[in-house]
Amino acid sequence: MHPILFKLGPITIRSYGVMVALGILAGLIWLRREFNRKKLPEDLLYDLMVASIALGVVGARILYVALNWHTYKTNLLTILMIWADGGLSFHGAVGGGILAGLWLTRRYKVSFWKVADAVAPALAIGHFFGRIGCFLNGCCYGVPTNMPWGFKFFNPALGVDTLPSHPTQLYEAFGLLVLFFLLAKLSKQPPYEGAVFIWWVIFYSVLRFVVEYWRAGVTADVVNGLTEAQWLSLFLFSIAFAYHRWRKFGK
Repeated sequence: MHPILFKLGPITIRSYGVMVALGILAGLIWLRREFNRKKLPEDLLYDLMVASIALGVVGARILYVALNWHTYKTNLLTILMIWADGGLSFHGAVGGGILAGLWLTRRYKVSFWKVADAVAPALAIGHFFGRIGCFLNGCCYGVPTNMPWGFKFFNPALGVDTLPSHPTQLYEAFGLLVLFFLLAKLSKQPPYEGAVFIWWVIFYSVLRFVVEYWRAGVTADVVNGLTEAQWLSLFLFSIAFAYHRWRKFGK
């Protein structure tokens, strides 16, 4: 893998950070287009980007550390060293972003769901780049496989390369790219306000649930036969699907 792209003197340019930056840029390009189409305030867009990035990074780090507390409890200073291991949880980032969205849509007096529909495809394409970053960084890899597309990843805990393993980062990245195009199509004529965001939750929950079966590493703690991410995916899927049924058929 290629966790370090290049160095400029004392400055190290890491592939994960570059891909995350590209994901943010791609999401911003989509959001500008959607905000213009939906006639949403331009100031809201930039406030939302700043607040979502700030709260998203905090939420992503907090959840990642919480799920991997055994790794950080002996050295609390490493919790702040995001640049060292790139340890971020996507679900935590979304949680932080939702808090930012709720706060700002109330401040600007616009519909949260209208903004959420604009944001959902941006989340999918931004996450796509993030998973490519995970692949280049060599984290979030899968269990060993005999398939010809297996990759060897460096295991920092053991200090050796893994056996050929499932590139689960690429599996998820492919699914996210497909999801982006599906949501972009749905955005043209959603059945109700909030539908694009709800379908993003539904589809991504299914995608993550399935990919977890091949995923290994520190995030694959099993509780009653399922990983923590799978339980969270089931929870989010159930709520989103129930809400969709209510909005579609309950009125």
